[in-house]
Amino acid sequence: MAGHDDRPPFPARLGSEPDSDSLEEVWNLLEGAEPDGARDSQGSELDEAWARLAGEIGALETEAGGEAQNARIADVPRTAQAEVSERSASPSWFRWGAVAVAAAAAVFVLVGPPATVNVEAGPGETRSVALSDGSMVELNSGSTLSYARWTRGDSPRARRVRLIGEAFFEVAPGAAAFQVQTLNAEVTVLGTRFNVRARDELGGGTEVVVASGRVRLAAPGIETGVELEGGESSMLSLGSTEPSPPSATALDPILSWRTRGFAAVDRPLGSILSELERRFDTRLEVDPGVALDERLTIHYHEPRGLESILSDIATARGLGYRAISGGYEIHP
Repeated sequence: MAGHDDRPPFPARLGSEPDSDSLEEVWNLLEGAEPDGARDSQGSELDEAWARLAGEIGALETEAGGEAQNARIADVPRTAQAEVSERSASPSWFRWGAVAVAAAAAVFVLVGPPATVNVEAGPGETRSVALSDGSMVELNSGSTLSYARWTRGDSPRARRVRLIGEAFFEVAPGAAAFQVQTLNAEVTVLGTRFNVRARDELGGGTEVVVASGRVRLAAPGIETGVELEGGESSMLSLGSTEPSPPSATALDPILSWRTRGFAAVDRPLGSILSELERRFDTRLEVDPGVALDERLTIHYHEPRGLESILSDIATARGLGYRAISGGYEIHP
């Protein structure tokens, strides 16, 4: 459905209702719903829901007389009846109030809550995502970004995303804070450029590196955290509730993945090998005698082949490797 230029603002009196957040979200949903032809596999359910909604609105608009109107109001949830009754003298308000209530029933009851979009960068690839608020996200290999499908760009819901993996964010300024949720952290910003790496593996957790602007890194549900400025980084390890103190960090190694380079700064060997598997979509098997917790720093500005990187790692750690079916085996 297209947006309605003459749609009145969300009624202030409904803001005091217990379900005001849901009503306002539906109000915004009516303007931001996707146009015909842009629907996905849920289209048939949406078509059915909107058809029922259209019938409900048509019936409301053609009601005449107090008894008919009162009968219709009786079908409205009790929390909204007083408001509708007070405004019944205003056909415009009543029509849009009925739209909000009927839309809540049609969308949230018949279809369910607004769908979530999952954008995935598979092994060996990167992907760019444009969000409705104007922010841009670039996903590294083996990463997934999730966000609500139906949102207006200026709504708080449009500025909340969830990340599994690694991504670079260019956040557009906005009235609401932009928030990135990961497996163990929350990253909150107002307008900035930064990299987030969140992996559930040896030496994993959430690492944030700020290119410009200012962000806050904290554990979920904990107000205290660390403030980071451009050129600083911090790590919230798995199982911890306190991020590491901000530290000066060179941006080039951290962001080299964006130009298909490869870098790992003081990371466990096991984490580096997992990253190589994602980058090159190749299986790497490791013999039990290899110490995966030993930390290593490597950095390639330009793209390099997997075997070339494995050769350097083997040399640095006194290891060997050989080709196997579908990948490589690393051994002492």
